[in-house]
Amino acid sequence: MVVLVVDINARRRRAGRAVAALLAVDGLAHVYWATGLTWPAPDQRALSLAVIGAVVSFAPRVVVPLALVLFGAATAVLAGAYGRGGRVARLVTFGVAAGLLVRGLIGLAWALGAGDGAGPVFHWLNLLLYTPLCLGFGWLAATRLVTSRAPLLEEFPRDR
Repeated sequence: MVVLVVDINARRRRAGRAVAALLAVDGLAHVYWATGLTWPAPDQRALSLAVIGAVVSFAPRVVVPLALVLFGAATAVLAGAYGRGGRVARLVTFGVAAGLLVRGLIGLAWALGAGDGAGPVFHWLNLLLYTPLCLGFGWLAATRLVTSRAPLLEEFPRDR
């Protein structure tokens, strides 16, 4: 008798890696901004308006904790995708999926003109980058990571 091992959660792990990578890249951007650099904007005010749509601080005391939260969330999502981390990983993954989807829906409202006072840079970044990323990755997390509770590997006996 030959035992065939079928990986039924490859899509779940790929989705977990993708969502975790997005969160980690966002965390790295926050670490970069914590150094005082403002690329791609010429100054902190322009960066704030382009990224947030309002004037807020990008001081290290603000962006370093955000980076740590993003790295922690990336770790939990990745752990959950591999069946590790238990309830905490599942709860964080649920929060990430919900947060991304809510941000995506708010981004749609902003794209349609609701509360549109942030200027053209934020409008176009929201329309072409932020909202599609949030909706896409939020949907991915919700459908592949939050809803799945299957074991990582399942064995199927196969006679030869």
